[in-house]
Amino acid sequence: MPGESDHRHCKVCGRVCDVGEETCSRACREKRAQQVSTRRTYVYLLYGTMALLLIVFLSRFLI
Repeated sequence: MPGESDHRHCKVCGRVCDVGEETCSRACREKRAQQVSTRRTYVYLLYGTMALLLIVFLSRFLI
């Protein structure tokens, strides 16, 4: 649409931020980093649990 400027919205709070930026402020950047870290931890925990369950399941058939 004519008249609209290129902009993005902050991935944490939803406010408008500059093009090329994911967050609007340092506080949102820190909160986003914490969210990414927490999500990464959960994914590793999920993969570890799945691997452990697979090992236990397969060991039943091999013994």
